[in-house]
Amino acid sequence: MDWHLIAAIVVGAGALALVWRGVDVRLVLIGAGIVLTSLGGEPQRLLDAFLRVIGDGSIVGPICSAMGYAFVLRAIGADRAMVELLALPLRRVGWLLVPGGCVVGFVVNMAITSQTAAAAAVGPILVPILQSAGYGALTSAAVLVVGCSTGGNLFNPGEPDIVTIAAATGAPIHQAIAAVGIPHLVGFACAVAVTTLLSLGERRALEPREQPALRPSLMRAMLAPLPIVLLLVLLPQWRLVPPIAELYPSGVPVTHVMVPCAVLAIALHRRRASELTRQFFEGLGYGFSAVISLIIAAACFLEGLKAMGAIEHLVGLLGAASDAAPVVATYATMALAVMSGSGTAPSVTFSKAVLPTMVTVAGLDRAVALGALGAIGASVGRSMSPLAAVVIFAGQLTDVSPRQIVRRTAPAMLAASIGALAAYFLTSHM
Repeated sequence: MDWHLIAAIVVGAGALALVWRGVDVRLVLIGAGIVLTSLGGEPQRLLDAFLRVIGDGSIVGPICSAMGYAFVLRAIGADRAMVELLALPLRRVGWLLVPGGCVVGFVVNMAITSQTAAAAAVGPILVPILQSAGYGALTSAAVLVVGCSTGGNLFNPGEPDIVTIAAATGAPIHQAIAAVGIPHLVGFACAVAVTTLLSLGERRALEPREQPALRPSLMRAMLAPLPIVLLLVLLPQWRLVPPIAELYPSGVPVTHVMVPCAVLAIALHRRRASELTRQFFEGLGYGFSAVISLIIAAACFLEGLKAMGAIEHLVGLLGAASDAAPVVATYATMALAVMSGSGTAPSVTFSKAVLPTMVTVAGLDRAVALGALGAIGASVGRSMSPLAAVVIFAGQLTDVSPRQIVRRTAPAMLAASIGALAAYFLTSHM
């Protein structure tokens, strides 16, 4: 092991320690990138990486347009309407509240890719329903975190994890989502099962409370999942709309769906058109400041690792690991997410670092699958981190400490990781 690799490991460990202590992850990653590129004798590479990512339309466009649409949905109450519609049948079947509540959060996170924003939409409705049925604050918080944070966002084509996998490998967006599909759903089912088992016996011990009134608007509720539905319907291999399939043989760009959906939502609320237009562009800006900035910072750090030769070493290890590579991909990003409280940063960092070379070493399908497992691991790790914003929010909403929530969600998340890997190995050898 030469000094370049030792230096990269030391700087990386120092970066993780700083993030754990609460230093902004972007400051840490860019600072580490400056140190590493300087040690490698090529400090200009960091600026090149910064410029390359900041103008990358394949990443910026889908993520920012999806966030802009999410801001419009929030402004018109479409996110709340979707939650109310999903939660309505759960009130009549008390024993389904825990698994059903997890599913509600997961579905909402598909449409609203920010975990904290999804929890903010779901929590004020779902938590009172759970508590009115006799469930305690800890179970309510755990249901909120498991539902909104385990990774429904990975089925959204504008999700940074998915966009980065596609950009890093050259695969279409729908292939990246398909690679996530079965392992992630199996993992989520395992997490829900464990969460439900841990809640058994609690309900009888508490006094019922008054349930909140729900009056869901079907039209507004349908606006939230509309882009996902359209992107599925317009997949070129299905040829359900032949003119679109011919126009976009590799699939309709995410931005080309998000922007028209935003226009539709504004048109349906035309008396508020000016306000909603401002909301859309504020969402674009928020997407850049909250998400793209993380991707830029991760790119700067990765450029430093490349300058020190660490990326080539990591890819070599994964290539040599063969069947163990999926396990490494899952648990490496999971550990990073637990320590940082972020799912996006570890997933994006892993994908950008490893996948471009893995396409050459192991093939496109294998590289996309590893990226999918890395994204799943990061989502699972975030859901058991006391530093995660969604965990902190759930704690504030239910008056439960983040560490208590993590102790409850950790067994479910470990089960999710095992279930996802088992599903991957079973399906990959069929």
